[in-house]
Amino acid sequence: MLSALRTYSSGRGVRSAATWTVSSKIVESLDEAFELSFGAVEPAGTRHLLGLDVSGSMSGGEIAGVPGLSPSAATAALAVVAARTEPWTAIMGFADSFRDLGITARDRVDVATRKVSGLTFGSTDASLPMTWALENKIQVDTFVVMTDNETWSGRSHPVQALKKYRQATGIGAKLIVVGMTSTGFTIADPNDAGMLDVVGFDGATPAFMAKFAKGDL
Repeated sequence: MLSALRTYSSGRGVRSAATWTVSSKIVESLDEAFELSFGAVEPAGTRHLLGLDVSGSMSGGEIAGVPGLSPSAATAALAVVAARTEPWTAIMGFADSFRDLGITARDRVDVATRKVSGLTFGSTDASLPMTWALENKIQVDTFVVMTDNETWSGRSHPVQALKKYRQATGIGAKLIVVGMTSTGFTIADPNDAGMLDVVGFDGATPAFMAKFAKGDL
């Protein structure tokens, strides 16, 4: 539904040169249908901390799985889904610092997309969600890191930061890394059953992530 909404609203095809006159009524109907589709997502029921990469590259290009969808728009969509379905969700932005993006369950995806676009805090440090939660004594069951180009430029590797958080809090926290574009390498440790890599984004992604967070995979 999100792909259809964004493609139709643009007035031009993604896979062809076709163009059309955009009808505001159709846009409203597609937007309403997308909002209603949230009800199909079964929540994990865990405490989620989402770290959204807000570096400049997130606003360009398109993700694997949904042609025409930028990484920033995809992260905004996943953030809104989590905010509306999970019992507790913190949505933060990261580059070389970490801050609240102000995204709430009341936001529509276009509003959330604006909140994550045009921001840059410097280089990308994907360990910040875990280090921030530990420093601020925030109890988190599931960390979700969303980025277009999985990089590490901080003081500690994200895997090390997660293990430190687990040891310090006694919480068996999980880590889901969503790589909006495939770069051939990963942040998560493939030998750790509590870490998951997701490459790209499609209609099955939210439910798949919820099942992993819940422990059903």
